[in-house]
Amino acid sequence: MEDSDLVADALGEHIFEWFLRNKRSEWELYQGRVTPFELEQYLPVW
Repeated sequence: MEDSDLVADALGEHIFEWFLRNKRSEWELYQGRVTPFELEQYLPVW
C-alpha cells in the first residue's frame, strides 16, 4: 500500500503519510502480543 500512487493521490500526501505511520505503529504493537490461541497451540511444545 505504501507504494500506491492511487491511494496517495486520493488521500493527499499528508493524510497518506499519517495513515502509514499509524499503521506501522499498530503493526509493531500487534507483533508484541501473544494470543490465547498461540499460547494454547505452541506452549505445550516447549
